[in-house]
Amino acid sequence: MAPIPGWKPLTNFCDPLLKVGEISKANPPLPRCDISQVVQLIKYGIQDLVIFSTLLLVAAAVYAGIKLVTSQGNPNALKEAGTMLRKIVFGYAVILVAWVLVYTITSTLLNADFNFLLKGSS
Repeated sequence: MAPIPGWKPLTNFCDPLLKVGEISKANPPLPRCDISQVVQLIKYGIQDLVIFSTLLLVAAAVYAGIKLVTSQGNPNALKEAGTMLRKIVFGYAVILVAWVLVYTITSTLLNADFNFLLKGSS
């Protein structure tokens, strides 16, 4: 089965038993677990959740659309379907804003030139 495009693996991410200076015996070699690997894991997890929420968005939008079409002019059913669609769009917008924030923060933290611990020590 082919993986979902954009889906990132959350297993076999780093070698927790690897000591500084050792080379991983895994095939392919895994990096040593450190804070950058944890940040990368969080980034991949959020990315996977955004992909999954997109699939849920499509399913919920189809359901709300069917409710809208089958309301047959009933004002209460029309209002309920419209409210459902607004909530779906608002919820997905919140998810996308959160993803942009996480992506921006993790991209900064994973930048090789960024090290806030050593800023004032030189």
